[in-house]
Amino acid sequence: MFETINETVLTALVERLAQSLLKLLLPRLEALLKVRPRWLSIDSAGTYIDKTYEGMRHTLREHERELPIVYIGGKPRVDIQDIDRLCMNLKMRN
Repeated sequence: MFETINETVLTALVERLAQSLLKLLLPRLEALLKVRPRWLSIDSAGTYIDKTYEGMRHTLREHERELPIVYIGGKPRVDIQDIDRLCMNLKMRN
C-alpha cells in the first residue's frame, strides 16, 4: 500500500519537474531552431553590429571591398558572413 502511495507521489513530482523544465527550456530550444537570415538589410546589418542606419551606411562606404552590397529583389542586402569576417579582421589588426 505504501509503495503505491510513494510511487504515485514520485510520479507526480517527476511530472511536475518535467513540466517546469519544459516551460524553462522550450523558449530557448525554439530560439535555437529558428533560421537566422544570412542576407541583412542595411538597417538590420547596423543593428547586428550596434550601429545606426547612417552609421552602417558610413561603414559600407568605408569598407566597400570587404562589405559589398548585393541587390536581392531590388533591395540592398549585406552578407552576415562578410560582416563577421570584417569584424574579425579588424579585431586581429588591433
